[in-house]
Amino acid sequence: MTPTSSHGEIFRLAGQRWLDGDAAAIPEFERGIALALEEGDMAAALAAHQKLLVWKPGDVALHKRVAQAIAAARDRSEAGGLPPGVESIPLFSGVPREELASLLTVVAPLKVSDGSVVVREGEPGDSLFLVVSGRLRVSTRGEGGEEVVLGALGAGDFFGEVSLLTNRPRTATVTAIGDAELLRLDSATVNRLRRSHPEIDASLSEFHRRRAERTVEALIERRKKI
Repeated sequence: MTPTSSHGEIFRLAGQRWLDGDAAAIPEFERGIALALEEGDMAAALAAHQKLLVWKPGDVALHKRVAQAIAAARDRSEAGGLPPGVESIPLFSGVPREELASLLTVVAPLKVSDGSVVVREGEPGDSLFLVVSGRLRVSTRGEGGEEVVLGALGAGDFFGEVSLLTNRPRTATVTAIGDAELLRLDSATVNRLRRSHPEIDASLSEFHRRRAERTVEALIERRKKI
């Protein structure tokens, strides 16, 4: 391997060496990630890191180094490290910035327009949504099929955790009030965070408890008005 080889060639050759049983290929693969970041190829660096997560799942030091390098590269880039507002989300209060950046760099923002239904009550779901900007209405159906508004969500809030954690259908409908920007985290991403940071489970449980209380209160108020 010559110093002038492209990161793509490094990934190809080092990957083949690893598949052939050469453990020394991992540092070379990591060097390829550094080169990809220097050349501004973030997509290649992220894809390579995903392979390392599969090949060396227990090497915490390796993944920390790579995550920090990716976060630093994003900070130097025009787009910055994390989507705006993500660091202020209470759910992630205990997650190191580098680790969060590494996970969320593969999560594309989801832009929704006024009146768009993001999740619908009764439908299956395996993802959690973070509200980066905008507002959304949370509602359910009353006994007569009428809409019962349970509350509103804004920047820093999240929803969809019940279906993700329990495999149950969506328990409410969430609709955009004006334009909004969200991040959709699939179950693999959330579970990776939960394994590394058990306190996230406590946050999810507490938010779920509060929402259950608000749901009951909203339904009681609805009955009083009938």
